[in-house]
This record gives sequence, structure tokens and C-alpha cells, in this order.
Amino acid sequence: MKFLCLVCLVAGFWGISSANRNCPDLIIDSCRCTAERSKVKGFGRQTIRIKVVCNTGELLETLQPSFLPNKTVSLILSNNKISLLKNGSFFGLRSLERLDLKNNLISTIEPGAFRGLSELKRLNLSENIFSTLSQGLFIELVSLKVLHFSTESLFCDCNLKWLLDWARNNAVQIGNETLCVYPSTLHGLELHSLKEQQLKCVGPLELPLFQMIPSYRQVVFQGDRLPFQCTATYIDNTTKVQWYHDGNLIETKEDKGIFVEENIVHDCCLVSSELILSNIDVASSGDWECLVASSRGNISKRVEIVVLETSAPYCSAEWVTNNKGEFRWPKTLAGINASLPCMQYPFGSDSYHGALKERRSWRRCDRAGLWAEDDYSECLYSIEVTRVLHAFSQVSINATNALGFAQQLMACTSGAAHFEDMMDVIFVTQMMEKLMFFVDQIKDLGDYIADIASNMMLVDEHILWMAQNEERACTRIVQCVEHIADLALTSNTQVISKVSLNIALEAFVIKPASFTGMTCTAFQKVPLNSDRAVIRDVGMQDWEADTQLNFKCNTGNLSSSLVNFPVKNTVAVASIQLPPSVTLSSPALQSVDNYTCKLQFVVFRNGKLFPSTGNSSNLADDGKRRSVSTPIAFLKLDGCSFGNLSQPITVALRHFTQGVDPTAAYWDFDLLDGHGGWRAEGCHITGSAGNISTIHCTRYNNFAVLMDLKTVLSFPPYPGEFLHPVVYACTAVMLLCLFASIITYIVHHSTIRISRKGWHMLLNFCFHTALTFAVFAGGINRIKYPIICQAVGIVLHYSTLSTMLWLGVTARNIYKQVTKKPLQLPDGDQPPQPKQSMLRFYLVSGGIPFLICGITAAININNYGSGEDALYCWMAWEPSLGAFYGPVAFIVLVTCIYFLCTFIQLKRHPERKYELKEMTEEQQRLASTETSHHCAVELVRNLV
Repeated sequence: MKFLCLVCLVAGFWGISSANRNCPDLIIDSCRCTAERSKVKGFGRQTIRIKVVCNTGELLETLQPSFLPNKTVSLILSNNKISLLKNGSFFGLRSLERLDLKNNLISTIEPGAFRGLSELKRLNLSENIFSTLSQGLFIELVSLKVLHFSTESLFCDCNLKWLLDWARNNAVQIGNETLCVYPSTLHGLELHSLKEQQLKCVGPLELPLFQMIPSYRQVVFQGDRLPFQCTATYIDNTTKVQWYHDGNLIETKEDKGIFVEENIVHDCCLVSSELILSNIDVASSGDWECLVASSRGNISKRVEIVVLETSAPYCSAEWVTNNKGEFRWPKTLAGINASLPCMQYPFGSDSYHGALKERRSWRRCDRAGLWAEDDYSECLYSIEVTRVLHAFSQVSINATNALGFAQQLMACTSGAAHFEDMMDVIFVTQMMEKLMFFVDQIKDLGDYIADIASNMMLVDEHILWMAQNEERACTRIVQCVEHIADLALTSNTQVISKVSLNIALEAFVIKPASFTGMTCTAFQKVPLNSDRAVIRDVGMQDWEADTQLNFKCNTGNLSSSLVNFPVKNTVAVASIQLPPSVTLSSPALQSVDNYTCKLQFVVFRNGKLFPSTGNSSNLADDGKRRSVSTPIAFLKLDGCSFGNLSQPITVALRHFTQGVDPTAAYWDFDLLDGHGGWRAEGCHITGSAGNISTIHCTRYNNFAVLMDLKTVLSFPPYPGEFLHPVVYACTAVMLLCLFASIITYIVHHSTIRISRKGWHMLLNFCFHTALTFAVFAGGINRIKYPIICQAVGIVLHYSTLSTMLWLGVTARNIYKQVTKKPLQLPDGDQPPQPKQSMLRFYLVSGGIPFLICGITAAININNYGSGEDALYCWMAWEPSLGAFYGPVAFIVLVTCIYFLCTFIQLKRHPERKYELKEMTEEQQRLASTETSHHCAVELVRNLV
């Protein structure tokens, strides 16, 4: 076949006979050769056009003629299956001016493939499968004018820089259809229009083909066989495929049933490798990775394998509620990562709204069948305020937008009292720290930061505690406030004063040489209708939350007393006296007249930003038994004093609540692994007058007075907190007494002088009373769990009504017994009393409460439980008027009437006081016998 094609070419080149005698089409097997000769008008030159079509990839081995030096020849080898252009493939075709290799399978072109084609003017390499061209490939094509090499896998990277430079220097036109395919940043651009700096070899590796089979997670059993195959585009001789298991390189290990085959290159365009796991065990679980490494970079794909044992356990279905929403995790096989879509929220999530369908949460079921680590990071927060603050925290802040950003953040935190998630506090903290970078550049920015910190003191204490425990958020807020003066005080700004609802700040630039001491007092205005004397004696009232804190400072060593503060209609809450000797610890600096330092005073209204998150024997709060009962005063002096003070600082603080066992303390930021805590070393109380304590401290810091706040029967300040221990102690004693009475009356009912009706009523009254006490102590504050809270409300409603009804029925029974008159027969004998059924009393005392509770719940089950704003598990106010308070008032009224009538009847007939139980016939007979015997004895005694 090859020989006949060559014969056809030779015959065509030598111009056999005439046009009719040209080499006819010669078809042998799948090879067809055609030679045509024609004249070019005006030149008298002959042009020979040769077209070769063959299905073999070795066609070029037959094209080695070294003749026709004066002929213009076009060689068309398009639409064949040529896969490789070797060195010297066209050597000898010196007169070749056009070469068409379009639509072949060429993947590799050796550097000397076009050697000897010095007359070649047009070259077409398009629609092949190579991805780049080696440097200097066309160096011998000195006559080349037009070049086409568009492919579906062309890499426009640094390896083609030489081509652009060569084409421009040699006036070679690159076809417009030659477009970049990779990288994706240059996809679809014409190569000839690119600049050299656009051709880079950086960024992730992109391949036309990269696949791993299987490509999805595999769930297999122990002992199974699992093959993997990885195939990728072959770039150059540095391309290789490697296998990894959980980050560890894998090689063939026959003893473990792992076989890794060598890399195989297919047609110089694809490289593949196979991994076979012939005997899978539990250790094979994890991520299996196929990594393709090359000189241009690396790329990888992973597949997870989950190996199941013969009897694999399961993680039970679970309902999880967190700040990202509610998630119902289904029953999941051990070793599997379960996935759920994130909760979708109404429009208001702004830019996040369109991507909600792509967001998912993950949770792993470990090998033991227990839920392990989880990941909700992709999900949005369930509370709108938290979502807004999270989006707000992602905004980039600069000197241009910092002031406007601070204004918006201050507006957002004005409703901080309604924050429900610790992440709200954490996000605000992060934004405050970003704003601190621009305080020294923007004049009013410090005021906004102080206001934001003041707003954060409105947040619930438990939420602040959680934020402090999680991210030290409270500590970071306090440090931002205390750092404002360091940045804002400059040579142009000698004094700053910032007031807000809960924080007051005053700072000065002072000269040690002329400093004579200073006293600063924090105060707030008193409403005109308030009794100032009562406030001084008892403490600050609720109105304090609506008035701003302010500072008044005086130079000189003045008194720090809070009594008789000279400003009208105000009350002083804290005072700090700084003696003149504070600067003496650095005499060298004090001797310089123009030397300055910074003095700063800060007062926090309460201790919300100073929550203690741990216990230690060295802490002043004594294991959290003591709490902050005063405002917190902060003093800082930078630049002219070091170490402890020679004379103590005097701080006077007004208590906002009462307690016992006071102690002076300062806040140490370094305690408890950086979370901070109160310490008492170096501080002590020097005097107490009314609700004012005076302390001396020998260091600069935050000062406060801690006290043991005694409260009885206090309900929890936040859901889930236990009631006061006294409640549980009293409930336990009450239950013990009630059950002791029940057991006593059950065991000794035959000997206790009480009627059958009274016995039933007493036991039921004790039982329902015990039920009421137990449910109240165990569930009255479980508002965190709506279903449990509703159940507690229903049971409390029922047991309370039933208790009151049994008490009323008991009162009626006592009244009936003391007012009844026994019937006398003519012969003096009493008729036997028929036993009456107790069912009617059970229907009244148990049935009526059941009907009332059932109707109330049927109308609206939300009548029970916590509701939106309720603090306890009981009933809504309006339904309780008709379903509880009305019936109870009626029962109490009727019961009181029965007891009053009983009292009047016993006053009239005191002999009936002990006739509360009817005697049986045997008891009556014995009583008659004893009476007759007594009468006979008396008669004999009289006769004698």
C-alpha cells in the first residue's frame, strides 16, 4: 500500500503524459493518493498539487522525495490520522510552499520536524490535539508568512512567549481563528492580539481532561474490591499521576491488597494510572486523592471511601436548634457525613438571598454511631439582626468611610437590649477594633466608638458572658474604650471629654512639673420628681438607665466624697482622687518643664463588660459568690509614672444594689487565660457611709466593690438558670411532710378516727398539693423548651384547681357532719347508715379541672407556656382570668363560707366537736356495754 502511494506521488511529480494521462485516483485498502498539475497564468510555471489521504499514522515515512526543485508544490495531508511529527519528516521537499496538516491527531511535534522547508510560506496545524509548541520549532521556516494552529486544548502561557516574539520579528501572520482555550482568564482571546506580559505560568493548573473513576463517595463493606482510574491530559514528560490516602503517598503494598500501576501515556496526549484496593479494611476509610503533577503545576481530585463493618451502628435521628436555625438530622449510618440544606429566610438577607440553595450544613456520624463534629458555617444566622451585623462586619473600612460606618453601627447597636445571640456582640467587637485604626485620623470617631461600647452594656448579662467566654469580646470592648485617649490626645488636642448613657471618659495632657493632683467625679442628673435624699441613702433607682453619665474634674488635692455634690439636680456615682505624688516615681521626667504625659479617667455604669468566666481561689469574687455592686472606675497615667504608687489612689463608689461581705477589687486582664478576673491585692476599703464605699488602691486599673448579693425566691435572669436553693429546700421539706401524711393515713386508716369521706378527701388534697409543688419547682422556669413549658402550664393549672376543689369539698363534708341530726326510731335504735359512693366527689374535684384545662387548651394551645415575653411557664393573662382566677376566687369564697358556718355550728354545739366519724355497730355495742357497766358500778357505790 505504501509503495503504491509513493508510485502515485512520483508519477504525479514527473508529469506523466497529459491531463488525461495524469496519475489516476489509486485506491488500495484505505489509502488514496491524488496528483494534479496546472499552470499558473502569467508566469508559465507549473504548479503541482498533491493530496494524500490515508488511514495510517505512518504516512509521512513514505514522503521522502528529493526532486522537483523548480516546481511549486502544495502538500495536503489534512483529515488523516497522523499522530506524531518526527525530526526530518519533510526533509527533501525543498520546493514545498504550502503544507496542510489540519484535522489530524498530532499530539507531539519534535523540534526538527520542519527541517529543510526553507520555501514554505503557509502552514496549517489547526484542529489537532497538541496544547503547546516547543521553542524554536519554526526557526528554519525563513519564508513562512501565514501560520494556523488553532486547537481545542491550546495553552496560552509563558511557553508561547517565544512564538509571539518570533512572529512579530519575522512578519508572520497568526490566523485569527487561533484562540486561547486555557487558562480560563484568556479563554476565547486571539493569540496574536495578546501581549507578552499576559502569558504567565502562574495560578492553578487547568487541564482539558481530568477525570477520576469513581468520582463520588463510595460506601463499601470490609473485604470488597474497589478499582480507581485517573486520566488526565499529557502536557510534557514531567507529567505524572500519584495517589494519596488522607495526605499520605500510596505505593504498591501487596500484603495490604494495594496495587498502584505505573503511569501509561496514550498517543502522547493522555496519561493514566490505576489504583486497585483488592481487600478493603476499616483503615481504608477516608479521602483517596489522585494528584497530577507537572512542570506547570499540580491538580487533584478526591473521593471519600466509607468502609462498613458487618454490623454497622447508626446515629439516631436528632433535632438540633442553634443560631443558624433548626436542623432535623435523620438516622445516619456510622462513618457517613450527613448533609442538610440550610434554612431559607425571607428577603432581607440582601446579597445572600440568591445563593441560599447552594448552602448546606454537614454533620459526621463517627464509627461508634455517635454524632461527632459538625459544620454550619455555610448557613446564614436565623436572627435577622445577626445576619445584618455579620454582613456589616464583612465591609472593608478605610479612612474615607470609617465615620459613616461608625454612625451606622451606632444606630444598629441602639437596640442592643434585644440582642439574642453572642455572635451579635462578637461581630460588633470586631467592627470596633477595625474602627480603632482611624481614631487618630478622624476627629469625632472616638465619640462614636464610646457610644457603641455604651450601647453594648444594654445587652443581657448572659449573652455578654457567652461572648466573653467564646472570644473575649467584653475584654476587647473595654480595651477599645481605654485606648481612645491614647490615640485622640495629641499636641493639638490637650483635653477630650466623651459622655454617653453608660460610659463617661475624660482625658488630659498634663505636665508632671506643675501637677498638683486632680479629682474627677462622675455624676448624672436626677429627675425633678425624685427624692434626692432617698437616692443617696438607698441607692440608684431605675431612672439611672435614662440619664447620661458625665464628668466634672478639678485640679488640686480635693476631697473625693460623693456626698453633697455641688452641681444642682445631680447625684454623684463615682469619684477618683489622684494625689500629686503620682509623678514622683520618675523624678528625671518631672524635672523637665515641657515634658507631658496622658491622664485618663473612665467610669462604667455597671460591671456588665467585666464578666468572670472561671473560678479560682485567687479571685476576689470568691468563686462568683460576690458580684459587682458599684460603678467601675478606671484610671490610667501614661508617660510619667511606672510601677506601684507611693501614695494610694482614693476611689469613692456609690452602690446601685445592696448586699453583704464587701471587698475592694481591681480587674486583671491576664487572669484565666486572658479572659480576666477580679483581684483584691493592693486594694482595700477604708470607709463606708450609707450606700457609698471608699477604697484605696496602689495601682492604675479598673476598680469596683464586690458584694454578696442576698436574694430569696428570685426567678432566673435568663432561661435555664436554677431557682434559688431555698425554693428547692422548702419544696423538698413540703413533699416529705405531704408524703409522710399520705403513707400514715393509708397504713393506719383503720385506727385513725376519721370518716371514710374525710379519708379520701385528705389523701387527694395531699397528693394534688404535692404535685403542684413538684411541678412548680421543677418546671416553672423552663421557658427555653416550648413543649415542656406548655406541659408544665397545663399540669400546674389542673393540679392547682383540683387542690382548691378538694379543699372546698372537704370543708363541705365537715360542715355536713357537724350539722346532721341522726334519726331516732320508736324503740330508740338508730337505722344503719348506707355507704355513699365517692365517685361524685372525684367527678367534681378531678373532672371539673380536667374540663377547664381541656377547653382552654383546645381553644388555643398557646394559652399555655412561655409565650413571647413571659418569664415563667404558666398561662397567658387574659385566658387565666376566666380559666383560673375566676374559678379559684369562687372556690375560695364557698370554702370560706363553709368553714365559717362550721365554726358557728361548733360554737352552738361544742359536744359535736368529736363526732366527725360514725361508730360501727361493734363500736356502738362496746360503748353501750361500757356505759351499762359504769352505771351499775355507780349504783352499787351509791347503795353502799
